[in-house]
Amino acid sequence: MMQIQEIRELAMDTGVFFPLAFQADDLGTAAELHGHTLPNRSVLMMQEGRDGDASGAPTAKTIERYTAAVRDRSCSIVWLEPAAVSPESRKHENGLALTEQTQAAFADLIAAIRAAAREAHGTEPLIVALLDHAGHHALYPVSMEHSPSLPTDARILTDDELTALVVQCANAAKFAAKAGADGIALNAADRSLFGESLAAFHRDGKFGGDFDDRTRFVRDCYTAMKMLTPDSVFYTIRLTLSDGIPQPDGWGMAFEDTAAPDLYEPGLLLKIMRALYGVELVLCTIGVPDINWLCEPEKESDLIRLSRLCTCIAMLDSDLQQNVQLIVPEIPSEEIPFANLASGMIAGEFASFGGFLG
Repeated sequence: MMQIQEIRELAMDTGVFFPLAFQADDLGTAAELHGHTLPNRSVLMMQEGRDGDASGAPTAKTIERYTAAVRDRSCSIVWLEPAAVSPESRKHENGLALTEQTQAAFADLIAAIRAAAREAHGTEPLIVALLDHAGHHALYPVSMEHSPSLPTDARILTDDELTALVVQCANAAKFAAKAGADGIALNAADRSLFGESLAAFHRDGKFGGDFDDRTRFVRDCYTAMKMLTPDSVFYTIRLTLSDGIPQPDGWGMAFEDTAAPDLYEPGLLLKIMRALYGVELVLCTIGVPDINWLCEPEKESDLIRLSRLCTCIAMLDSDLQQNVQLIVPEIPSEEIPFANLASGMIAGEFASFGGFLG
């Protein structure tokens, strides 16, 4: 791994935004979130383990994986891996799903996470349940629309079917709350069905076209979820700020320069989410630049890849920077010390938390 000074000089020579700190001290500072005092600014982002049972319930292997990760790193928030809102909307047969049938197993998982954190670090993290629908990658593939940017033969869902999915999301949120989750998020990233809906420019009906209609599905889900959960549960979101797909098919992309990000719509959605649903925490992502950004076939360096992520987060306007707490997520790299980069983003007040892979 290169030395920090070498990376900083390389970023300066390359001309990219890269707030790499010499020390990771800012990750250890306290934070406030929805009335909770958090001892540090580290978020544990659990990745899909494909170790659920046939119904989508966490198993003993799932619990073992989570408790090991929790003991290994002191985090104020544990962000659960994506849990589908129904068994058929999972990406893998052994993926997790949050349903009435699996609620008790999720309660066991959440209790085990808290017990492991108490034992190892003397604190209990906030637990966020991440609700998902894998869309055209699901066991039963479905999509919002067909477009050149999303080559798929998955069946397009009707407006009535999307309305039924809103009810499924609300029920999944209810089961997550009963299982003991502190917060609930939708996975509007990675071209999941929720993320895909935000760029459904070519879809007819009430869930596609202009900004109001493209964001309606996500907004309706949050409205329904809040109706079925207690006020003690807070809401958050995992959101792609810019998917890297040129217009007229991309989310968070400029129309004038089709290779450039434009954060107006993502920023507007976050302001609406904060005003209507009290969303004050956002796990930020961007699209896969190796495939979409600038249409370059060669793999980008970790420096450019992480700089693009940090740049998009920093592009959000000052009102959001002041009123919404942003999580900069780890992208695996053998060259870049992520803790130092996250600390630099926090010190510069571009983000509030660093998200570490678990």
